Amino acid sequence: MIVIGAGAIGTSVAYNLAKSGARVMIFDRGQVGAESTGASAGMIIAHHDRNTPPPFKALSAESARLFPALAEELKDRTGIDIGLRRTGVLQVALDDGTARELRHERAWQVDQGMVVPWLDARAALDVEPALNPAIRAAILYSEDQQLLPLALARALAQAAADLGAVLREGATIDRLLVESDRVVGVGLGEEAIRTAEVVIANGSWASAWSSALRVPIPVRPVRGQMVALRTPVTALRNVISGEQGYVLTKPDGSTYVGTTVEEAGFDTRPTVAGIGRLLQLAPRLVPRLAEATFARAWAGLRPATPDGLPLLGRIPGWQGVSLAAGHFRNGILLAPITGELIADLLARRRPRLALDAFDPGRFLVRAA
Repeated sequence: MIVIGAGAIGTSVAYNLAKSGARVMIFDRGQVGAESTGASAGMIIAHHDRNTPPPFKALSAESARLFPALAEELKDRTGIDIGLRRTGVLQVALDDGTARELRHERAWQVDQGMVVPWLDARAALDVEPALNPAIRAAILYSEDQQLLPLALARALAQAAADLGAVLREGATIDRLLVESDRVVGVGLGEEAIRTAEVVIANGSWASAWSSALRVPIPVRPVRGQMVALRTPVTALRNVISGEQGYVLTKPDGSTYVGTTVEEAGFDTRPTVAGIGRLLQLAPRLVPRLAEATFARAWAGLRPATPDGLPLLGRIPGWQGVSLAAGHFRNGILLAPITGELIADLLARRRPRLALDAFDPGRFLVRAA
């Protein structure tokens, strides 16, 4: 079986296929995790609002649940620590209007059975002393997690390789080999490799296969810019999230500030405007960051779909080819469950979660 793409999604698919006994090859035009995975802040945010579709809630909740066991499994197999740790997320309000919206959203979440403490200004500052003292209120999601996304992809790739998978970095697949209605392999220049199954998991670039398959794969890139800052003071205890973005401390002591959401095609350049907005945001949430040192800036391309849900499953009208793409801002969160579900599907096992809401054919139905 061949997996196209070696980000968090592709490596998770490859690892789960290898665990099921399949012979696997993973191809990436660059390096493992070098695109959107490596650009991610690595947050595992499984709480939702009233607009989240129920199938997505189930998918993300199950994936978040898998992480602790997966982290131990990868450490045992590869020696790589993916940096998983529980980090509370403080959703903050800096004005009365936002506080009212926050209270309204919390009321709905509590009705759904979620445990979401309401914090007044004093309580919020007790939980996170670095917060802006002008804070009006906050709510705390104490069960959220974060990790090192590049370490996750590398650990998954190495674990797959230890089980016999072949990883080929710097290898660009330029065509699919087709016989009638079946994809039977891939081509790289003069090289042709036949296979039983191809899994397209190359994120924002998945749409490039639409023409060859004569099927819409409506995945588009959405740029997200990030900034890393250095500060000698104590690390933040929590992820701090506001209306315009978030700040969090990573295990190496750097503080990440994110993120923009921009329709910029495949342009991965950080811009003055985007980085400027993030640098203004940081001290608004955490005043001491005004004295931080600028370390670096970067941008990644999130793979978005028209309805905000990933594309998981067989491509309609074809045999031998499946999609695992379109995860938008949730690629890290959904990596474990995506790998398991795609491996189950290709092994002709009944996936333990229904995939109907994520069927790649849903856009064909709408077009018809």
